[in-house]
Amino acid sequence: MKKFYRDLSPEARASYGITEDGSEESWVYCLTCGRAVPQGDCVVGEDGRLECAYGDCRPTSASHASTDLRAWDTLAQEQGGAAAHWPEKPEWGRRYPLRDADL
Repeated sequence: MKKFYRDLSPEARASYGITEDGSEESWVYCLTCGRAVPQGDCVVGEDGRLECAYGDCRPTSASHASTDLRAWDTLAQEQGGAAAHWPEKPEWGRRYPLRDADL
């Protein structure tokens, strides 16, 4: 049975959280698949790292799983004008292209 970020205790969330507020409603962006997901839906992997919630997303290695997840609002700011068309709240399943592939 999968364990999700939303199932963690508040103490555990503090160490796993990707977004600044640690909220399960905050969106995170997956650099591997180019989609966003609410942080609460992220899966806690067997190695203890947060992973993308999309079943068809496969990080290049286990060590990249949690580093491939970034806070949506922070990444949008970093992308500047390239993310001007990004909504404040992304759509589930939609891909959002990045300006640079080497973030």
